[in-house]
Amino acid sequence: MQLTILPDKIDRPKAARVAANTIDRPMVAANTIKQANYPASNPRHEPVLRGLVESWITAECRFDRWQEANPKQAQTLSRETSRWRLLFAAGGKGKPLPIISSYERIGTRGRIRNTQEYSGYQAFAAFLLCAAPRFAVGKCDRCHKFYWNRWGHRNKRFCGRKCEGLGTATERQARRTAKQRREKNSKIKKAVDAFFWDKPATQDWKAWVANHAGVTISYLTRSFNRGIQGKPGGLKLARRQQAHLSTLKRTRKGK
Repeated sequence: MQLTILPDKIDRPKAARVAANTIDRPMVAANTIKQANYPASNPRHEPVLRGLVESWITAECRFDRWQEANPKQAQTLSRETSRWRLLFAAGGKGKPLPIISSYERIGTRGRIRNTQEYSGYQAFAAFLLCAAPRFAVGKCDRCHKFYWNRWGHRNKRFCGRKCEGLGTATERQARRTAKQRREKNSKIKKAVDAFFWDKPATQDWKAWVANHAGVTISYLTRSFNRGIQGKPGGLKLARRQQAHLSTLKRTRKGK
């Protein structure tokens, strides 16, 4: 496996073409994110590399924090990169082109030992060498794919405009729904208070409360169930109110 270090920004397609024309098996660091994004159903899925990139994002793209939080991974990284060799070739206009070459770890019987770990750490080391000092990496809140954070914005949460539009639209809808639930629950709570103190001559308390709150009986039931389960948007009643409604339920069943 060989990695060509290019003087230009290595994440550009031009750099990838230069590397492809220079060596037989190019491995450009920009491809690290592409490799890490392959799903488990894809034969090119790299579980080790994906875990390493996720740990790098958790460490806020800082090597000191990553090394402190992942001592075993840091030790394995040092062991894998200790087998790298630095070579030089003639590049464009005769300029020196540095090439890092590494050999695969061979087992006692001539078989490659833990290929996924080897390829994952090799790709991650190439990423740390070429791309990490230049750009930060993030994980999209919507599609959960990795992306380059070229400008280092701390509030960047999406990989592109499409996910940003769909993600913010979903968030707006969630906020709108939460606001509607709060308004309905406030009306329901006032109606339950009125029913508790006025004690109207009716046994169907759900119909009475729903009618006075301006909601459906099904929504009233879902709101109480969410409150019992501790889910957001639920409505919880006071103990005296719960006891009073439970008494009405038992009386209604007795009749």
